Amino acid sequence: MTLGECLNQLHNELLLIDLSRPGYPTRTVAELKKTMPLDDEGYEVRIRSFNFGRTQKRSIAKIGGPNLWNET
Repeated sequence: MTLGECLNQLHNELLLIDLSRPGYPTRTVAELKKTMPLDDEGYEVRIRSFNFGRTQKRSIAKIGGPNLWNET
């Protein structure tokens, strides 16, 4: 998938933190859509479960690459 397709699967108000750049502030999905190249290929949406499946958090990751944005 492209980065734009992955971001379109998430709510615009969802806060994401860029784990490949420590110390950078969190940004919303809407802000990422404005600042990132959306036609970049090779991304996927991952869903992680915590507390025996009661809590789920989403991530966008570059397959085989360093880019990773996690839901805060």
